[in-house]
Amino acid sequence: MNQQPNPAQLARTAGAAFLREALLRTRERTSGLLSSYVAALGENCSVPCRAELNPPLWELCHVAWFQDWWLARNPQWNSGVACDPAHPRTESRLPNADARLDSSAIAHDTRWEIGLPDLHGTRSYLQAALNDTLTLLEKADEFCRKQPEKSDQFLYFFRLSLLHEQMHNEAAVFMAKLLGIPLLPQHARRAGTQVYKASVHLRVPASEWMLGWQGSGFAFDNELPAHTIQIGDFEIDSQPVAWAQYLEFAKATKYALPPFVAFENGVWMNTGFGQPRPLNLHAAAENISWFDAQAYCQWAGRRLPTEAEWEYAAYTQPDLHWGQVWEWTADTFLPFEGFEPHPYVDYSKPWFHDRKVLKGASWATSSEMVHPKYRNYFQPNRHDVLSGFRTCK
Repeated sequence: MNQQPNPAQLARTAGAAFLREALLRTRERTSGLLSSYVAALGENCSVPCRAELNPPLWELCHVAWFQDWWLARNPQWNSGVACDPAHPRTESRLPNADARLDSSAIAHDTRWEIGLPDLHGTRSYLQAALNDTLTLLEKADEFCRKQPEKSDQFLYFFRLSLLHEQMHNEAAVFMAKLLGIPLLPQHARRAGTQVYKASVHLRVPASEWMLGWQGSGFAFDNELPAHTIQIGDFEIDSQPVAWAQYLEFAKATKYALPPFVAFENGVWMNTGFGQPRPLNLHAAAENISWFDAQAYCQWAGRRLPTEAEWEYAAYTQPDLHWGQVWEWTADTFLPFEGFEPHPYVDYSKPWFHDRKVLKGASWATSSEMVHPKYRNYFQPNRHDVLSGFRTCK
């Protein structure tokens, strides 16, 4: 059970000293992942134009742009969620950056055509943005010391920028698996995620549960407002569905295998990251779509948990283990009643209604992102995400 004080809770509640260390550590991972891409693809990091991909150098320039947009170039950075997202910004250090790097404004396929800094320019842009962010963080720390009751307001965009970069780091792991790019373990995998135990059914009593973020600290807009929900008693797996279970289903029903899995010379193989190796049948099945999970549940006479059931069980069941794969829930990604978008308006609002909620974290998720309140969301047909599931009854 991952509810003790941990990096994910600290990322949302701790002060400037923690954020500085986390920003530096995250940038070290960003740089390490980039080095693996360069080793595999060359300095241009060219990748095919596909819906699941972004040009790697564009993605990294976007990370730098995002930090600048909400911090160094943002005269209202210390207003937190009260910041007006449309107010004028100062000039960008990269010419025409807003038209080239704002993911809300530039069509996906256009990202291959806009012209970007080369590898050296990308690294310089990232470093310059981080330097300004850390300088501004010192100023924010002074504000927090003088007005501690406003710390969450002063630190809001630093927390957002940290978690945003970590999301892109995980996306880089997804892409590397898809493209067959080997990664160094210290840059690909979060420590402490390889725990395999036999799954048992946990009986969870009926209860009233507070869904969403409550109290002080940072929250994503889609986690608000917290609200009470009634949950009936239910049964839930203590572990996500493992490969041994999923492959038994696929064999029995002749269901199509997910990507990166093959049966070769009598052995199940994991073919991801360009490094074929025997598949660990005890590990959680991954790269499973929501439709795949639904098909398994129908075959097994089970169902997916609701978002509220998953969160309630994660907090209250010590024998429930999560964090190996993102876990599909039964729920469509919808706003909570009373939802109000935060300044980064396009983080949640455009994606409601056609995506499904995932809870937990994958083995590639940065520690600061591994929070049971976090709501991830993807289209139900996605196979490139490190997603799996557990079942309920």
